[in-house]
Amino acid sequence: MANVDGRDLGVARVYARAMLDLAAAQDQADALLEELQQLGQAIAGNPELATFLASPLVSGEARAEVLEKVFRRRASDLLVDALEVINRKGRLGLLPAIIEAYRGEYRALRGLVDALVTTAVPLTPAQRTRLTQAIAALTGKQPELIERVDRAILGGLVVEVAGEKIDTSLATQLHDVGAALAQRAALELHRGARLVEGGEPVR
Repeated sequence: MANVDGRDLGVARVYARAMLDLAAAQDQADALLEELQQLGQAIAGNPELATFLASPLVSGEARAEVLEKVFRRRASDLLVDALEVINRKGRLGLLPAIIEAYRGEYRALRGLVDALVTTAVPLTPAQRTRLTQAIAALTGKQPELIERVDRAILGGLVVEVAGEKIDTSLATQLHDVGAALAQRAALELHRGARLVEGGEPVR
């Protein structure tokens, strides 16, 4: 949703919440999430489809006809009906933002949260488990780790949850993991320096 302005983002969230409320009432929240993600992938991979959905040169009636032909009986009635409502409001161009907003609302409903974890060296399975438990204790939510390796970071570990950085000096639950990662990174750098000095290739 990086290219969506604040007003449109607010509109996307309104539609997403309404869709989630309907889906949850029908016990279809999980199924609708999967359908929306597939639709998002289709839009991202098909510029012509994205243009058709968003273009002001295409009438709402023409889009409604295509929605019926393409999606009815191939997707859930819940999804198709929602698409038709969004089309009548002239908001189909916001579908990528609506889909992402639905994912966020769904995860909040389920008590899930994305955690971007940047480490100097890759996490071991044990560290991954400890980190997941520590973030869960800090946030009260079940984190899904999105891992990234950046050997230039200091301290061995940076964690961002919902776009906010967790200061590992304050989050004592993360301190041990961060210290272990920093030590591993230092050892790897030291080992690499020794190999270079000895004339052997660094792996």
